[in-house]
Amino acid sequence: MARIVNYHCTALTGGGDGALDAIDGNQLEDGYRAYVIIAATQTFYVYILDADSGAGDNGTTVIAPDTNPGAKRWLKCS
Repeated sequence: MARIVNYHCTALTGGGDGALDAIDGNQLEDGYRAYVIIAATQTFYVYILDADSGAGDNGTTVIAPDTNPGAKRWLKCS
């Protein structure tokens, strides 16, 4: 059984501490999950990592890691 890793973040982008895009792509595997809670707007997002997506990063529904992204993308769950 594959290991599932969950990340808890406080920002979608920006590359700083707590940002989803700051997680190094070399640490990520297909199916990892991320939960992002933005306190200022009281917004909650759920993402799943697609290791071979390669979709264009748009900062909201598709987020690429800033470091070593390859084709890995965080895809927003609906």
